[in-house]
Amino acid sequence: MRRAIPVEPTPVGPLSERTPAMPSAPQRFLEAWIDASLGFVFCVVLPIPLYATAGPFSKEFGATELTIVATAVAYAIVWYCGRRLDAFPRATLQGNMGYVAPIAVLTYAVVAALLLLLRLDYSRFQLFGSGILTVLWMATAAQMRARYLVRNYAVVPRASIAMMPELHACRWLDFDEVQRQRMRVDAIVADLSLELTGAQLEALADAAIAGVPVLDRRYIVESLTGRTPLGGLTPNEFGALLPSRQYLVVRRLVEIVLTVAVLPLLLPILAAIAGIVRFDSPGPVFFVQSRVGRRGRVFNMFKFRTMYHGVQGPSFTTTSDPRITRVGHFLRRCRLDELPQMFNILRGEMSWVGPRPEALSLEKGYVRDIQHFALRGIVRPGLTGWAQINQGYAHEADAMRSKLEYDLYYLKHCSLWLDLVIVLRTFAVVFRGTGAR
Repeated sequence: MRRAIPVEPTPVGPLSERTPAMPSAPQRFLEAWIDASLGFVFCVVLPIPLYATAGPFSKEFGATELTIVATAVAYAIVWYCGRRLDAFPRATLQGNMGYVAPIAVLTYAVVAALLLLLRLDYSRFQLFGSGILTVLWMATAAQMRARYLVRNYAVVPRASIAMMPELHACRWLDFDEVQRQRMRVDAIVADLSLELTGAQLEALADAAIAGVPVLDRRYIVESLTGRTPLGGLTPNEFGALLPSRQYLVVRRLVEIVLTVAVLPLLLPILAAIAGIVRFDSPGPVFFVQSRVGRRGRVFNMFKFRTMYHGVQGPSFTTTSDPRITRVGHFLRRCRLDELPQMFNILRGEMSWVGPRPEALSLEKGYVRDIQHFALRGIVRPGLTGWAQINQGYAHEADAMRSKLEYDLYYLKHCSLWLDLVIVLRTFAVVFRGTGAR
């Protein structure tokens, strides 16, 4: 900010005189365009001299020109998808690579397949070389933004600064101090649950008119942490947890198509795992347990059996649980014991993505002891979920409250983009073998 946000009422006059010039909102717009432009030069333009035999677009439209157009289109698709996915919190360099690489491989493969089907000549070296450069650029740029692009936020009232999350990429400043020192900020964070003074409300209004974002404290905490705080959640916000019907219909169609498509590939794997489980220890191949699904409906969830048959114990799994078989440890670490839940997905009892279903015996206690826990039943439970990839396994009351906050965030922000983020990050979690018991 070049000027301080006025606290004292200002005389009524022309708008240009009483509204401070604080153009912070367009900075993110410019940042995105700079990122896109530099990436286009690095991934599309710079490799041209390596394969172009003459000046491109100087004569007829040939293989060189077609390759440039194809790589430009592929780069634009990957860049757009990468920026959309990068908007969700808790992204790391490994996580960025985890979702950018599959999107880039799929995009460039589809472009190459279309060129082959149309029997058009193009440079394979340029196309796939551009794909590798795009992956490196997207992952590196996302990491650079997260590490070096520090956002300054003015917080009002001052007492709310202590409740803000400690993040490297955010600097929380006192609203009054920002006014006195005429500092530039990216946005103003206001705790609207507290009573603000008339002067503060007037200053917030002037800042909004000037183009400075004024954000609710709950919103900014939610967007940075990926959790919807339970404290202060009111019935007025329950409506925001309901996904749109269009999204639910489209997602259901997509998951049915994907499940049917991958089922022939996975059936041999399922058969092999079933044989190994049966050979490893006596007992049934599948473990069937009553779980609570959408709108509180109880269903039977299928898993490969990973414990010795007939052994008694708690409903939850403990660390180094002696009930787990030798093969069971491997299946749990790789999440292969969850594969039979594809049949629950086909039956409409589960989805690929959603809050993980709890056992019926545990659900009753959680609903009784944890406020708003039943809200998880708004959507179908999932094979994987936002809470699973961010927190992992939990059963204690405090850990389940934290897990519920992740699930509520998913309900408020559920979309095909967030589902894609969860699926791609799930692969990274499975590869590392973290969070399993």
